[in-house]
Amino acid sequence: MTFITPLDLWNSLGKDAVTKVRAEIVGTGDGTTTNFSLDHDNVVSGSDTLYTDGTSVSNYTIDLDDGEITTLTASSGSVVTADYSYADIPDSHIQKILLRGDEELTKSTGRTFGTASTTEYINVEDSTKDEYFLANWPITTISSLQINTSSDVTDTPSWKTLTQGLGNDFITNDLDLTVGSFRFIDNFPDKGKDRIKVTYIHGSSTNYLVDELTTLLSTRQMINSTIYQSIFKGRDSFSPVRLEEIENRIKELTRQLKKINIERP
Repeated sequence: MTFITPLDLWNSLGKDAVTKVRAEIVGTGDGTTTNFSLDHDNVVSGSDTLYTDGTSVSNYTIDLDDGEITTLTASSGSVVTADYSYADIPDSHIQKILLRGDEELTKSTGRTFGTASTTEYINVEDSTKDEYFLANWPITTISSLQINTSSDVTDTPSWKTLTQGLGNDFITNDLDLTVGSFRFIDNFPDKGKDRIKVTYIHGSSTNYLVDELTTLLSTRQMINSTIYQSIFKGRDSFSPVRLEEIENRIKELTRQLKKINIERP
């Protein structure tokens, strides 16, 4: 996943970072032709809207790097127009920059932002053990907890769904979820491999600090690139003073978002 979009990144660089095109005449439909070309390539993801006779359409595919449109069939005589923005860097490269920015954010803060659903299998070595820890935390919700009640190891285990809550099969309080644990009360699983099956949602929600840090980390990548340094050369908004401000803000946001270490029992 990426926390910001290419359009978010370009917008953060200022109004001159991209060139806007409005109502460009792309072609005239004939009821058969499905391929059209924009006048410019390096289209910014999320900026494109196509129209037939002034009505927006969505049933098309666009190669953003090349500005080529496919699978768009316009009725005979319909005028195809486009609104979009284009830049100096191919969208495919911007997507890679954003992914690297997300990875750098995760490594520098020690936190995983965003949520994901995971199904995990747990071995049971002691049938009297009541507390187990999952591989990912913090946990938002345990969607399903099941135990394999089959007496033998088979290709088709017999899964029994347990009920959460006091007086039922297992419990988790807020602290348990924070460290990724749950505790059995009843229906303890038997010993064996993959005896417990847990489906759960984990991760931390994102906020404006995450978006800002991702934007700054991605911007720094673009500025430091030997290929694209010329794009920023001479731009007042990216003077040495401004670059120092970016570095200082990156350090500050990283400090704010750093993970509080959670030691499991």
